[in-house]
Amino acid sequence: MRPNDGVASPAQDGRAPGILTATRTAEVVDRLGEIRDPELDEPVTAMGFIQAIEIVDGKVGVTFQLPTAWCAANFAFLMAVDMKAAVRALPWVTTVEIVLLEHFAARRINEAVGQDLSFVEAFPQKAEAELDRLRHTFVEKAFLARQHAVLESLPNRPGDEPANWTIAELEGLARQSRALAEPVTRYLALRRPLGGTSAFVNARGEAVAPSGWPAHRRDLRRTAMTMAANAEHCRVLASARLA
Repeated sequence: MRPNDGVASPAQDGRAPGILTATRTAEVVDRLGEIRDPELDEPVTAMGFIQAIEIVDGKVGVTFQLPTAWCAANFAFLMAVDMKAAVRALPWVTTVEIVLLEHFAARRINEAVGQDLSFVEAFPQKAEAELDRLRHTFVEKAFLARQHAVLESLPNRPGDEPANWTIAELEGLARQSRALAEPVTRYLALRRPLGGTSAFVNARGEAVAPSGWPAHRRDLRRTAMTMAANAEHCRVLASARLA
């Protein structure tokens, strides 16, 4: 579902207002597409969370809604904060308002994000710590799921153990295969910050010994299947809500 286009004031750069509105809306959608549900590693745009985008001059309003009113408050807060930061980074944007709809903590989350408060400041009676550790946990899960997607897409080459591949070798293979290009690009976005040259490592960036490779593959598959099942569950709930 594509979010509703907003209304912009007359263009100052010679473009017609309608063209400027469409262009700026597309830019906002692109930025929002970079934000992922932290638990599912799926773009909020692809999940149908974005309900509306309104643009007036440099002011941007984004309204979003989650599959149920009882989605975890920390997940909702992370997404709202990330959306605001992503849209605010656009050079023409002056202010950003993120509004969460029909959620049990919507009022507090909207107020906190509007005031750029931290999670602990937003929920001083309930939050035990900031969300950095939780965010890191989700990044690790996304890393494992993306690695699984790459390994499942690799051609079967007997005697060629992926455990021994380098990042350069993986990139070379991806350049030769359109099917590999997208999953490899997504995977390497999380792989490179871990350092080293091995293509496939554990979530801490450590090489996996040959003897540990079967167990590693099982962990990857389990993580990927759990995330895929959760994502499908959210899609079903979102579809039911929209219906």
